[in-house]
Amino acid sequence: MVPGLLRNVFHMYESIDRVLKHYGGTVEVKGPWFAGMDFIITSDPMNVHHILSKNFFNYEKGSEIREILEPLGDGIINSDSDWWTFQRKTMHSIVKNSNFELFVEKVVRGKVVDGLIPFLDHISKLEIEVDLQEVFKRFTFDNSCLMVLGLDPVSLSVDFPKCKHAKAFDEIEEATIYRHILPKWCWKFQRWLQLGQEKKLRKAAWETFDGFLYQCISSKREELSR
Repeated sequence: MVPGLLRNVFHMYESIDRVLKHYGGTVEVKGPWFAGMDFIITSDPMNVHHILSKNFFNYEKGSEIREILEPLGDGIINSDSDWWTFQRKTMHSIVKNSNFELFVEKVVRGKVVDGLIPFLDHISKLEIEVDLQEVFKRFTFDNSCLMVLGLDPVSLSVDFPKCKHAKAFDEIEEATIYRHILPKWCWKFQRWLQLGQEKKLRKAAWETFDGFLYQCISSKREELSR
């Protein structure tokens, strides 16, 4: 399985989709013996509901996964048991609120009108070639920041600026994937020596992105105190 994925690394999602269809929606992946990468992939809605909702308490992430996902903090992605239940109920009450739905619609519509459409018009007129994945990644990042932090980093604009915060978030994601792939002793050794992805992670998570979050919190507090 793993060699097949590596051969199709540049069209990974299509490859996984073919494998899942072949095996009826659920497949067990056996990774290299030294990496501890055995896992199960499922696209069956009933399985997803069973694992993430109906019987979630039977599928605890455990301390090892929490250590791997340490940069993501103690949010719902990285929590178990009662703490997960509390966060899920809190998030559910927010998401199901009609005011939140209106807020999301307003934010996304505003970013489409003021960000995405002007940008696409600009590159169309100049006949510039762009990476659409990068465009929509910035679109998503701006929307997420607006909804969660109340601040627009304006990473998607006509001048297509370098956005160190968005890049830092990408590096955090990449580093956590590496932690999944590499043996535990290997990435911990890299963290100790501050090499490779662990060095990038430290700069991205603990310096760049944390600084960005503190800046957003400080700005919001100042705004509310006026």
